[in-house]
Amino acid sequence: MTVDDALWEYAAGRSSSKEAMDRTGLDYSWVLDGLGRLNLRIPPPAFDGADGQALRESAERFTAFLKAQ
Repeated sequence: MTVDDALWEYAAGRSSSKEAMDRTGLDYSWVLDGLGRLNLRIPPPAFDGADGQALRESAERFTAFLKAQ
C-alpha cells in the first residue's frame, strides 16, 4: 500500500489515524500535510463507544457556537 493509498483510506473513514501513521511511517502532522496535498479532509469522528452520545452533543454545541459568531 502506498502512502497516498493509506491517506485515502483514512480520509474515507476506512482506517484510523493510528493505522494511517503505522502504514505510512509518518507522524500525525505529516499525515495532515499529506491529506492537504491530496486535497482530502480529516474524516468526521465516529462517536462510537460509551461516550458517543456525549461527544455527539458536544460537537453539536460547538458547531452551533461557531455558527453564532
